Amino acid sequence: MSRPVFACLLLLLPSVVTAGDALEGTWSAPSLSRPETPIVIGLLPGGIATEQIGDYRGSGTWTPEGGAARIDWGKGWVGLLRPMPEGGHRLLTWKAGSPPAGPPDDDKPAERIDPAGD
Repeated sequence: MSRPVFACLLLLLPSVVTAGDALEGTWSAPSLSRPETPIVIGLLPGGIATEQIGDYRGSGTWTPEGGAARIDWGKGWVGLLRPMPEGGHRLLTWKAGSPPAGPPDDDKPAERIDPAGD
């Protein structure tokens, strides 16, 4: 790798890390499968994702993607937690087998849950 390319990559690395760090934490959004029960999503360091809907718990992985967090759930669902230009965040989800390049199966507002004491 040439020095100019390597230097450019080093300059871009903090912005990639910052985008991911900004999305780490606990989030809540209405659930598609259980409208009366919110889904609680944890985006943890190391790309680990957790979810809880009532007594159901699941896991998956997440990666920063264009300022958003792409979540690949163990059961095949895909989520995209993204900031909105006007403020706030949205959680877009695609059911297992639905192509993420197509329209989402669900699009709901999401909000960060502040840790206790904050």
